Amino acid sequence: MSLGTFHLMQTLKKSPAALRRRFHRNRTESLSHGDPLFKVYYLGTEKIYSLDMEHAREAINRLLSGAPAPGPEKLAKDHALVVRPRYVEVKEIATGRQLTKTYLKDIAYCAADTDQPNVFLYICRQQGQQLHCRVFWCSRADRAKELTACLAHSFQRALSDWQDTATNHAQTEWQEGEGSMSAMLPVHLAKGGSLEDEGPGTWQSSESDHEDGEQH
Repeated sequence: MSLGTFHLMQTLKKSPAALRRRFHRNRTESLSHGDPLFKVYYLGTEKIYSLDMEHAREAINRLLSGAPAPGPEKLAKDHALVVRPRYVEVKEIATGRQLTKTYLKDIAYCAADTDQPNVFLYICRQQGQQLHCRVFWCSRADRAKELTACLAHSFQRALSDWQDTATNHAQTEWQEGEGSMSAMLPVHLAKGGSLEDEGPGTWQSSESDHEDGEQH
């Protein structure tokens, strides 16, 4: 490598664009801690009063209409949606500040929208059983589908872990004469595909299936 080429490469590495890319890469790695992370724009949340998909679409349209100019297509990927083993959180990439945290047990539905394919949403229960629709804009439609599949996989894994724990607990109680397998509570995980066919990762569980957790 010639001296001139070496100096050119060093200059490029120290350029503002390269430094910004390195900063964002290091920042997202520090936010994810090895868990799946998706760069999105968090449009916000809207209260809804049922799992009727028309209500969800109305919430999407309201949030999209309030998106910063020049429109959702130009939105920067300012937020990180991180899928943890027991919860989902949304953070500002620049500051690391947590904007929302939702436990998997409280998510009733998630999907990539068919009318707005770049939109990913999930519906969750807040305190007092109020439903909230959280809406995200993805840079590509396939990223919204990937996010949906990732969250559905987390539901499956959480369900499997819970079933293993419940089975071991029930077996212990049976051996000790203090209970039986009938103590196990049902958990239902329905497979879906989109808002048209009641989307991927539909998650329904009894409130007593999991221990309570805080959500913001």
